[in-house]
Amino acid sequence: MHRVLVTGGNGQLGEAIRYAAEGSANSYSFATIEELDICNSADVERYITVNKFDVVINCAAYTDVEGAEDNEAAAYTINSSAVAELAMACKRQNIKLIHISTDYVFGGEALRSTPYTEEEPTAPLSVYGASKAKGEATVTKHGGIVIRTSWLYAPWGKNFVLTMLRLGSERDAISVVDDQRGTPTSALGLARALVALVDSGAIDGMCGIYHYTDGGQCTWYDFACEIMMQAGLGCRVERCTTAERNMRAARPTYSVLGTARIEAIKGIEIAPWQERLREVISLLNK
Repeated sequence: MHRVLVTGGNGQLGEAIRYAAEGSANSYSFATIEELDICNSADVERYITVNKFDVVINCAAYTDVEGAEDNEAAAYTINSSAVAELAMACKRQNIKLIHISTDYVFGGEALRSTPYTEEEPTAPLSVYGASKAKGEATVTKHGGIVIRTSWLYAPWGKNFVLTMLRLGSERDAISVVDDQRGTPTSALGLARALVALVDSGAIDGMCGIYHYTDGGQCTWYDFACEIMMQAGLGCRVERCTTAERNMRAARPTYSVLGTARIEAIKGIEIAPWQERLREVISLLNK
C-alpha cells in the first residue's frame, strides 16, 4: 500500500482527489495550508519524512492570475521557490512528486490552431504563468512529474462554472470573452486520472511533463453558453473581447493542450468537456 500526500488538500482539485480516492487500496492524506505550508521547507521535509509518504501530489499554488500581477513575490514564492524545495525534499526521501501546472505557461499566439505538446518551449505572458513555468523546471530537474491542465473547475471552490451559475441565476444577460480558446477541465476527471496513475503503479515509469485536459476545445463564451444551457438558465450570454475586460494579466489567445502522451497510459480516460460539465452540474443539483 502506498501512502499518498495531497498538498492544498482543501482546494478544488484536492477535494476532487478526496472524492476520487474513496475506496482506493492506497492511503490518501490531505493537508491544508494550516496543516502544511509548502513555503516552510523545514516543516515540509519533516512532515513527509515522519509520515513516510511514498507519493506527493502538489495541488498547493498561488492561482489568482490577476492578483499575481500585484503580488509577484508571493506568486514566485509559492509557485516556484516552495516547489523547488518540495522537489528536492521528495528526491532526498525517494518520494515520487506529481506537480500540477497550467496551460498559462504558453504564449498562445492568436493564429495558432494546433494543440501544444509537452516538448514545446514555454512563453508565459503573465506573472502567474511565469511563476508556474519556473516551478515546472525545478520539478523535472529533480525527477518529478509535471501534469499541466487548463480551465479547471469543480462542484466546489471558486471557479468559472460556479460564477456563471450564480450570475446566470441573478441576471438577464452577461458578457463573456470570445477571443480566448482552450479546454474546460473538470477537476473530477483530472482527480480520477491522478488516482489511476498512482493506484495502477503507472507513475513508477513516468517522468517529465504530461498534459491532461478534457476533450475538445472552445472559447470562454462557448463554455458559458453550454453552462447556461445545461443548467436550464435563461440568462443571455453576449460576446466581448479580452481588451474590453481591461484585465491586468495577459492571457494566451490559444492554449489548447495536446493529451496524446498521457492518453497512451492504460487506465486514463478523457471525455468530452461537455460530458464532464454535465456530471458537475448533476452533482450540484443533488
